[in-house]
Amino acid sequence: MNVHRLWDYKEYANVNGAMLTSELVTRLQQSLTLLQAESHFTHVLYWGQIHAVDGDYHLAVGITHDAIEDRKYFYTKDFHYWTLLPKAKKKYKHLSLITSFPFRGDPTLKLKIEDEELEDDDPDKCKEMLEESRLAATVSNISEEAEVCARGQLLRRPDCTAVINPHFYGLDASEGKQLQSYLHVRPAQQRWNTNLLTRPDYNYSMDFLDSIDRDIPSGCWNLSLEQSGTVVYLKSLYWPGMMYFHKLKTPDAGFLYIGNGRKNWDVPFLL
Repeated sequence: MNVHRLWDYKEYANVNGAMLTSELVTRLQQSLTLLQAESHFTHVLYWGQIHAVDGDYHLAVGITHDAIEDRKYFYTKDFHYWTLLPKAKKKYKHLSLITSFPFRGDPTLKLKIEDEELEDDDPDKCKEMLEESRLAATVSNISEEAEVCARGQLLRRPDCTAVINPHFYGLDASEGKQLQSYLHVRPAQQRWNTNLLTRPDYNYSMDFLDSIDRDIPSGCWNLSLEQSGTVVYLKSLYWPGMMYFHKLKTPDAGFLYIGNGRKNWDVPFLL
């Protein structure tokens, strides 16, 4: 969520079960505005919160040039210092998905993780990683699978740079009810012509990302209309705590994650 609109967006998040208190919003705005000024970011977004035993992690995203490729993730526990998250490694992204114990709240803590799928004599059976690496991997997994935007919220320029659309005026009522109108905020994983073959109103500057209606299994996203049908809420069943809201026919929209950082692997069996 745009850090400069947190007061406006607080009511949407709180209605949907999250708790953004006035004190938290004030501290976030003060510290993230300073981070934006010091790092010369074009945009700073509040990403969310991951619960930990000894104090939760709060996370933010800084964007300078490209809104997808040029993202830097930060975390803090005291709102005084925002620490840059390391780039998530593939092996840590896998280990974070099979880890069941809660975050402790100590980035320097060394974790020992056993992969139950491997034999006891396999050298890769037991691995170590820092909690900071686990945090980076968890944020990366959630962002790739569950961070979304409305169609038209991001634009692709002729030089292939993705930017936040300053003239995004929102989806209308018919568009807002369709999963096809919501896109993953990540480099496209499907073939470039997938949307071209499925949308009669295809626009390459807006439809360069994967839409969530093709995610497997069907039904892994929950879309609901609230406030007399004027506000859309999206939730990922795979990542409890993830929320995206959009007030139709307005530029108001935002992503937020508040949870324990664990994936719900039972989704295919529940649908």
